[in-house]
Amino acid sequence: MSNRPDEITGDRQPMSALDRNKQATTALAVVARKLRLTTSQRGKLYASVGLRPRGIDKLMKALFIAAFVIFFALPNIASGLYYGLLASDQYMSETRFTVRTSEPMQAADQFGDMSGIPSAKIVQDTQIVANYIISRTMLERLEREADFIGRYSSDQADWLARLPEGETIEERLEYWESMVDVGISPSSGIITVQVRAFSAEDARAIVQEVVAASEALINDLNDRIWNDATASARAQVERATASLSQARQAFETARNESGILAVEETSTSLSALLTQLMGEKIELEGRMNAVSDNVSRDAPQMRVLAREIEAKDQQIAQLRSQIASTSGGGTTLADTSTVFSQLTLEQTIAEQQLTASITALEQLQYLSQQQLMYLDPFLAPTLPDGAEYPRRAFWSMIIFVVSLLTFGIVAGILSIVRTRLG
Repeated sequence: MSNRPDEITGDRQPMSALDRNKQATTALAVVARKLRLTTSQRGKLYASVGLRPRGIDKLMKALFIAAFVIFFALPNIASGLYYGLLASDQYMSETRFTVRTSEPMQAADQFGDMSGIPSAKIVQDTQIVANYIISRTMLERLEREADFIGRYSSDQADWLARLPEGETIEERLEYWESMVDVGISPSSGIITVQVRAFSAEDARAIVQEVVAASEALINDLNDRIWNDATASARAQVERATASLSQARQAFETARNESGILAVEETSTSLSALLTQLMGEKIELEGRMNAVSDNVSRDAPQMRVLAREIEAKDQQIAQLRSQIASTSGGGTTLADTSTVFSQLTLEQTIAEQQLTASITALEQLQYLSQQQLMYLDPFLAPTLPDGAEYPRRAFWSMIIFVVSLLTFGIVAGILSIVRTRLG
């Protein structure tokens, strides 16, 4: 049945009202089916009814095509060209090592032995080494010892992956961080270092220099520890020597002021002299008693004996005063003995401190020949057999998925906009 209006309302054949209604219903159904077409077929709809598409539809179509090219086609073509033709092979060398401590003065870490978790000292030293590997100091050493710039800016690397010329130290450090991966095992403290380069030999050479620099760092930390400890021990020896010198000087001054070289010898001599004087006095008293019956007390002989006995009494009193008491404010032998004992004690303590300080210094000098910390590389830097990077299939798939999602989002937004405008 024709859909033209003149056929519906033509005058060639008379039609009943029922037939005309059926014919109009059929024509409207056809138009409704065309109106239900998707918006992407609106141009065909316009053509089917003899209308020209609007300018907004032409613009939306152009935007759809541009979005497809920009967000999907071009990224996938670029990734295909780069990963398929331009991307340079990158080789990864790996090493693994631990930082161990053999500090003899440090008590054994019983908790670490029981739990298997590294001690806090080892964890701290491990973190120091790991941070040193990605530091500016490490980069400067690699540039100086391993030709870092020459290896990573060579022509054998593609323009996108190699190190650009004229980069600042901060930019070179950022590039180095992108080419090295440092991981630490929390349970064992093992440090894993992975370095990528554009040849297998370069990758291993860089890793070897990283290990050498890390060992130099550990040795430097050892030297600093021992130097600080030895300097402290030497200072303690100097202080103990000064204290002993002061104690000896004080003792010498006390002996010079008292005129006594040794209290014990002086006390023994005074006791012997006192005993002798007392004996002589007793002898004189005996002689005086013997002649007193026959000679008058006023006789010259008796007066001489009396003066000798009086002289002996004075000498005995003076000796007793020197030994145990004071007479006239003088210093007693007991006081001198107390002073000498105190000074002798101070001198003995100073000598013991000096001896202990010298012993500690000698022990430190002996122990300084050992390493408190050392690097234990149980996996030597490897020479890679093949290139592991770049991961062409992985990144191509990532770019494909991301570009597809991006194009889908943009296309959805354009569809919403066209629907609102239409």
